[in-house]
Amino acid sequence: MYRTVSQTKRLTLIFVFTILAFTHTSADAEKYGSIIIDDLGNNYKRGQEIIKLPAALTIAILPKTNYAKKLAILAKKNNKEVMLHLPMQSVEHHRYTHGTLDLHMTKNEFEKQLQLNLNSIPHVRGVNNHMGSLLTQHPGHMTWLMDALSKRGSLYFIDSRTTNKSIADKIANEYNIPSLSRDFFLDPDNNSDTLRIQFDRFIKKINTRGYAIAIAHPHPKTIQFLQRHLKELKQHGITLLPVSKLISTAKRAEKKREKNYVACSGSACTRL
Repeated sequence: MYRTVSQTKRLTLIFVFTILAFTHTSADAEKYGSIIIDDLGNNYKRGQEIIKLPAALTIAILPKTNYAKKLAILAKKNNKEVMLHLPMQSVEHHRYTHGTLDLHMTKNEFEKQLQLNLNSIPHVRGVNNHMGSLLTQHPGHMTWLMDALSKRGSLYFIDSRTTNKSIADKIANEYNIPSLSRDFFLDPDNNSDTLRIQFDRFIKKINTRGYAIAIAHPHPKTIQFLQRHLKELKQHGITLLPVSKLISTAKRAEKKREKNYVACSGSACTRL
């Protein structure tokens, strides 16, 4: 059956409005990002350099490290949000990290170790996984984790996404724990341009979706890069937020996107 000219125009307009509702944020749209610095606690000097950066970075500290408490207190004093960087078993056998949760633990052992880790760092607002490419794939252990976090109350969870098979964020949502997943890693490698490329991707993601999360580590090159380039976020109209605030902002943005979605209705849509 042939469509009339008016029907074709109507379908074209519906298609355009639908695409606009889902894609590119306008130049005037609010744009937010969070940068988490992982693996802090073993080196006080590097931790101090990160905490002193004039930006709302979120500080993820490994439990039972030499400077964990001292850096957490310093971070709080400098208005930086503190997370527990929770060690979890990986697929590869890396060097053992104190406080690691693994598949061989009973539920009681798992929960006891988790509580010890949480209690070892003051001012903790949330949790993200250190390694965990094996553990984050297992529904049972992720259920133990999220159940324990929900009972602790007012903690969020960020999935560091060390494997694309992770179900941690999914189960966090099932337990109504505020949660998001990492979008990018900001770390150097053998390519001198990698940090610049990843930072640009981070900015691009925020410009298109409205928000994004990046994770970095306290490598000297990363610290130097952030010291030089964090100001670019403001130049792009991007506000850096602590993770707790980004989660609530992201959820509002998703709801707004759903509300603005234009569904096709009417008899013309039956032929789409």
